[in-house]
Amino acid sequence: MTIRLCAIILLVCCAATAWAIGNAGRSQAPDNATTYWNCFRGPQQGVSPWPNAPLSWDGPSGKGVLWKAPLKMAGVSSPVVWGNRVFITEGNLSERAVLAFDANTGKRLWRQVVPDGGKGKPMPSVSDSGMALPTPACDADGVYALFGTGDLAAFSHEGMPKWTIFLKRPAMGYGYSSSLCVARSLVCVQFDDLADGRVLAVETATGKIKWEQERSRSAAWSSPMIIPGVGGEPLFVVNAPGSLTAFNLAGQMVWDVDGATGEVTPSPAWWNGRIYALNVGSPLFCYQVGENPKELWRYTGAMANTSSPVVARGLLFQVSGTSQLVCIDATTGKKLWSNKAAGCYASLVASGGCIYALARSGTMFIIAAERTYRLIASCPLGEGSDATPAMGDGRLYIRTHSHLWCLGAR
Repeated sequence: MTIRLCAIILLVCCAATAWAIGNAGRSQAPDNATTYWNCFRGPQQGVSPWPNAPLSWDGPSGKGVLWKAPLKMAGVSSPVVWGNRVFITEGNLSERAVLAFDANTGKRLWRQVVPDGGKGKPMPSVSDSGMALPTPACDADGVYALFGTGDLAAFSHEGMPKWTIFLKRPAMGYGYSSSLCVARSLVCVQFDDLADGRVLAVETATGKIKWEQERSRSAAWSSPMIIPGVGGEPLFVVNAPGSLTAFNLAGQMVWDVDGATGEVTPSPAWWNGRIYALNVGSPLFCYQVGENPKELWRYTGAMANTSSPVVARGLLFQVSGTSQLVCIDATTGKKLWSNKAAGCYASLVASGGCIYALARSGTMFIIAAERTYRLIASCPLGEGSDATPAMGDGRLYIRTHSHLWCLGAR
């Protein structure tokens, strides 16, 4: 098995209510006090609505660690946060579950097992991590989780089951990893596999499929996102080999443009009305979104193979498959700098002008979002991690191989 294939097994690429990109200084607060990190990479595609993520911690000594909770099973899904609840999934070939923790204390509030709706169909031939790759999503009414078995389930914030539906067994290697997003009481799902392509929207209250679109696409490990279209109406954007496609929330295709090629794994970045799609072995595409998206530029060079890029302060950052942290001017496509980085499967996130790159070793490298390279800090956890961090107001939530961590000032 190649390094590329091993990487995808542990993908992290495994958005909903806020549109403004949070590039403000650390002294400023988010405009919407009720904004939550409710999906993979948060509501702003990796850019925190809060400018005050922690800058210093040490896992082995406990410095900067607010709490640390054990996880029973494997998974590379990210935590999501709503109010004082942190939700996460875990699973293996015999059991899959959704968990809720108290965001202030780390106390586990509930754990609910999601039954297998496959009725005896053979399980996918993937590692245990492949059963819990997609990140769940949440809103004011519940939490929604999708597993590598093809089971989609909803629970209330208190852990009461709402509904479950079985989509089908995903026909793809490495493990199904496209995460969920939520918009206007709909759970939006990208279900592209080797057999066929499929996107659908499910009512959060009932589990009823509101609309479904079949499409001719290859398997993709990238995750969808919600962005504003013309007039501010939400668009559900899905990334697959060779294309970027947008649907409105009524299920109508709005546009379809060329995109990254190959086994597409990184999810796109979003900034200032622009989408940035990339993959190892493919150019980086930059589009201005409109009724007919316009390609502004392409960049060719070493690209990410698992980690998703992020744009902060007009700069695009990505970790290439050769472990180079690359900074590109997000307006012009000009490469500004690159610097050797630790191996990174987790997607990049940003807060207050800082880029957070989580190495597989569990050490976080914090880099200034500037036109020249400047390392601010390196902070170890002492446990390995392949999952993308989640952010809160002054907090950072990280899933390692055996724990869920909350970091911040006391």
